Amino acid sequence: MIIDVDRHATVERYQDLFPHMSLSWRKHFERDEWLESVTVAGDHVRVSDRFVHEQSTESPGQDDDDSFRLLLPHHGLAVNGWADQVAARTFLEALNSYAAERWASTSTLPVVVVSPHDTAWSAGEIRRRAAAGTAGAVAPPLTSTMLGSQHWNPIFEACVETNLPLVVHFSGVEGRYSGAPPLAGGVHASAFSRLTLMPHLAESNIASLTYEGALVRFPELRIIFTGFGFTWLPSLLWRLDREWRTFRHDIPWVTEPPSEQVLTNMWFSTWPVKEATNTEEWEASFTERLRDRVVYGSHSPHEGDAVKDILTHLGGEWATRLMRNGAASLARPIPAGV
Repeated sequence: MIIDVDRHATVERYQDLFPHMSLSWRKHFERDEWLESVTVAGDHVRVSDRFVHEQSTESPGQDDDDSFRLLLPHHGLAVNGWADQVAARTFLEALNSYAAERWASTSTLPVVVVSPHDTAWSAGEIRRRAAAGTAGAVAPPLTSTMLGSQHWNPIFEACVETNLPLVVHFSGVEGRYSGAPPLAGGVHASAFSRLTLMPHLAESNIASLTYEGALVRFPELRIIFTGFGFTWLPSLLWRLDREWRTFRHDIPWVTEPPSEQVLTNMWFSTWPVKEATNTEEWEASFTERLRDRVVYGSHSPHEGDAVKDILTHLGGEWATRLMRNGAASLARPIPAGV
């Protein structure tokens, strides 16, 4: 069984979202500069506007008895760079409705993309989609408000109530637009620099989640970081615990090493697995518990990793473990024989 926590899905035309909007909002969004931006917005990695991703021949909602996929409508993540937050909420509601209608199946569930600016609406959106059975996870576009902040409490509460994991993934506009979070050091001129530094977004938010007590407030919250790689984890966990031991009196609500929160509540997807090719360089620093936090995420069709890439670069033992870990991250039954 294949469990993929990071499969992307694309809206080919923004006009396809119009049936899920009121007439007035259709008029708002039907301007040429908006409709013609769908291709650029679809290249969420933002490496090059000229880069054309090979499209999968597989339908996003296609049933497959031997797999389960989370489908992430990555167009929605880019609202972290929008100035018009009301329009962003309308767009996300239409996108989530489109995804529920087109992509939900027995082997595929869409990720509900929520508004980082209206957490009360987002909590309602999560509950509504979960009640309809068309939600597999929840994705908040990242902003400069770190995930450990109590600002996110309504979204986290809804995730726990509906038993849906939180998926954290970059949009590609981070470090580029003012609403999105900055990247390390300042404004980077190169798209390749920005892509190289995306793991810092994960590291920063892990520090925020653990030190600011989000997982003390919501101990049942499950969080999956996708698209950031995973080989950097041991050094980060060591540093988190070291600083906690030195300054724990400043954060008395954290009563155990922060690494325990990571090893209990968080998972990390494999893409880009080619970064992990030389296993002798990193595998020895991964404890058994940390290995249980790594899950398969193809990131397809954006230069995605197929299962054969996992077998090539990590081997069969890791491939089996990834599927078992993926089931745990989604609170699904462990596949037979895995």
